[in-house]
Amino acid sequence: MIEFDRITVERLGAVVLDRLSHAIHAGQAVAVIGPSAAGKSSLLETLATLLPLQSGSLRIDGHDATNQAAAVRRLIGYVPAGVPAWPMIRVDECLELFASAAGLRGEQLAAAVSRSLETVGMIHLAAHRIDALPANQSKRLLLARALLHEPPILLLDNPGDSLDADGNRLLEELVTAAPLVGRVIVAAFNDAEIPPGYTDLMLLNEGRLVKNGPCRPEAYPEVDHWQIRIDCPESAALAARAIGHIATSSTVVDDHTLRCNLSAARGPVQEAIAAVIRANVPVTGCCYDPPWPAQLISHHARN
Repeated sequence: MIEFDRITVERLGAVVLDRLSHAIHAGQAVAVIGPSAAGKSSLLETLATLLPLQSGSLRIDGHDATNQAAAVRRLIGYVPAGVPAWPMIRVDECLELFASAAGLRGEQLAAAVSRSLETVGMIHLAAHRIDALPANQSKRLLLARALLHEPPILLLDNPGDSLDADGNRLLEELVTAAPLVGRVIVAAFNDAEIPPGYTDLMLLNEGRLVKNGPCRPEAYPEVDHWQIRIDCPESAALAARAIGHIATSSTVVDDHTLRCNLSAARGPVQEAIAAVIRANVPVTGCCYDPPWPAQLISHHARN
């Protein structure tokens, strides 16, 4: 469990987290969103004990993060946003160094290195030099490093950055499994594109917690309208007529694409799609456009 109470954090003299309070429980996978400079990365660095508190308290699994930082770090796996400049050593040697620093020895150390490489799909690259890895594999190596000691808490900063489709699927599996194994995952997203599997959401702005709740759009009734895009081959005009009683406005972009604003009070997006299908209009895709977390950010920026 992570508990922070009125924490204030500064970076280079500027406040980046402002009297922030929240609690995160085992099994929660929390997506942290917000505009640029909202404090998303600063929150993860604070939870990882990389930034000191100016005031307030932070406890992780009962340990005080200020006075028991070493104990806290043993509970955490942290994956930063950027890919570092690696030294000229092998992949397995790199992980052995970090495993040793985490207190692992002998067979336990070797097993941890093999397990983490297997998890991220890099066992075949164990003997490769890490300074020659492409960005995609470097990001996987950061994830392998974070998983070495099987931490109950994973902190992921912009996790999908630099990963290919297979790497992102691997991440989704970790996130989806979190509630089953009781692991906490806290991930910051710069683009508000939240992958499947996240259970909860935190919206930050200027270092403050603006909103928190389940990670689904229906949980935020304060948003009056959602913008969606419907892909309907050669039938956009028909689709517009089919949802005229639900949409507050609609725009036929071309023969195949309809953009519309749906009133949240009239029901979920699924109801609009059902209305289109009942009208025998072919539908090949539907999505929030922009993504619903981005629309939530914009709503709270205006209000």
